[in-house]
Amino acid sequence: MTVTETAVLPNLRDLGGLPLPDGLQTRSGVLYRSALPVDGDATPTGVAEWPARTVVDLRSPREQATRAHPFDSADTLVHRIALMSDGEVARPDPNFRLADLYLRVLDRAGTQLAEILDVAATAPGPILLHCAAGKDRTGIAVAMLLRVAGVGAAEVVDDYTATNDHMDAVLARITRFAPELGRVHPTKRDLVGAPPEAIQGVLDTWDAEPGGVRTWLLQRGATEDALERWTARFTENDDTRR
Repeated sequence: MTVTETAVLPNLRDLGGLPLPDGLQTRSGVLYRSALPVDGDATPTGVAEWPARTVVDLRSPREQATRAHPFDSADTLVHRIALMSDGEVARPDPNFRLADLYLRVLDRAGTQLAEILDVAATAPGPILLHCAAGKDRTGIAVAMLLRVAGVGAAEVVDDYTATNDHMDAVLARITRFAPELGRVHPTKRDLVGAPPEAIQGVLDTWDAEPGGVRTWLLQRGATEDALERWTARFTENDDTRR
């Protein structure tokens, strides 16, 4: 397959419809997640509006420089917010567990996660978050936005592990468009799957803070305004239910 041939963007989903307290749910058409988009992707049928008006590319600078982003245009603004360095992506610890890697991202990229919250709260929607697989860096960032809005931990884990249903297509895309990632421990379960304990460790870290993820983000530069604007934007109410 060439870059210009039609392909299906794997691991794409709208995060609307997730349950919230008081019988509410998250709004559709606000937040999407996916694997790496490439030129030639077919227009997806599973989301209401495409392309997204705002994209947050979570890959490292070297990954981002490999080729022009297919959505970088007058109609879509791409925010490049790397959650891992080039070295962490290219030369991971061979003994790592995914849960440990995620905690390292929390330790080193808290200000970047606060920046993602600000983009999600203020930028035109729909907003698409992606990395290479749409599993690890995307999983952490999406979990953060879901928890801020009030989505329960069990539902966050369910959304994260849903990536397992798409891993064959995700790995095929990585092999084609990001082969350097496919060469890193290709048979390791952590790399080729989305184990629930990995994202659970992230949720436990946030829940250990009085005030949970909101307090954690405020300590890393987020504002109360961004927290409230995102929650209001992503939460259905009596006027926005369909």
